[in-house]
Amino acid sequence: MKTKTFSVVTTIALVLTVLVTTLSVFGITITGVYPGIFVFIMLTLIATSSKFFAKRLSKTSIDFKRRYFTSLILINLLVILVVLWMTFVIVHDRVLKDCC
Repeated sequence: MKTKTFSVVTTIALVLTVLVTTLSVFGITITGVYPGIFVFIMLTLIATSSKFFAKRLSKTSIDFKRRYFTSLILINLLVILVVLWMTFVIVHDRVLKDCC
């Protein structure tokens, strides 16, 4: 019952968060430690856990699965939005240094 939308959104969220977290770890060596890395790690855990928990829903009802996948799609869309926003802010603050 796993929907195509859920698979696409979760995969994008997972790939994006893992990529940004990995690049942030490498960025720490250049710009120093910043608190955003901990948020990136938590967002990576959210995207990863939603992918694994979707596999455990084989014995539940169809209505429960539908609600579960809908809520996870919304959560993963928020994860994507937060990661893109934080990446933009960190690049402008740490790399370009054009913040106030």
